[in-house]
Amino acid sequence: MKRATKVAFVVLIFELMSAAGPTLAVVVNFDDLPNHTVLTGTGYAGLLWEPGNTGFYGNQGYWLAGELGYPHSTPNFVMNAWGSTQIGIGFRGLVNVNGAYFAGQGNPSAWTTGVRVHGYRFGSEVALTDWFTEIDSDSDWFAMNLNSVDRIVIESVPVSEDGGTYSMDDFTYEPVPEPSSLAALALGLLPLSAALARRRKR
Repeated sequence: MKRATKVAFVVLIFELMSAAGPTLAVVVNFDDLPNHTVLTGTGYAGLLWEPGNTGFYGNQGYWLAGELGYPHSTPNFVMNAWGSTQIGIGFRGLVNVNGAYFAGQGNPSAWTTGVRVHGYRFGSEVALTDWFTEIDSDSDWFAMNLNSVDRIVIESVPVSEDGGTYSMDDFTYEPVPEPSSLAALALGLLPLSAALARRRKR
């Protein structure tokens, strides 16, 4: 490959990477779910809804739609049933997690006083947010800003009996384009890049 073609190819790669992001955000609003729908163990919205640890009265936590919370977009939201203080969401590829709206859920005496989010990539923890403490009767935005993760775990502060509840709505993330896809596209355009280099040389 001649020098001019190599330079054009490198420029093309960078242009493709720049054009690839940001991708369109995905907003999961839970509004198509009836109350009391269990999400854990399902692939709802293309995500992996994990079981949580034990919460109130020694019950294992799980993701549940609806019931005595404060949705941001009506009519529904999701909550950490039994006040699970460690509960995760898995993705089918790398994503950038923008954030979600959080509020209290159930009896105010059971509301957690704060949540933070651990981000994982290929099984290793790679990021951790600060504590978000605006858990009240208003649904407030928690900007997580976790980049290139394939799983998150939401941690909440227990308030009594090892549990702490919250409601979550409008969970927002962006899929990360796969480098292999960008490379394949660039290789497919390599002949065009070479042709352009030849034309400039004439």
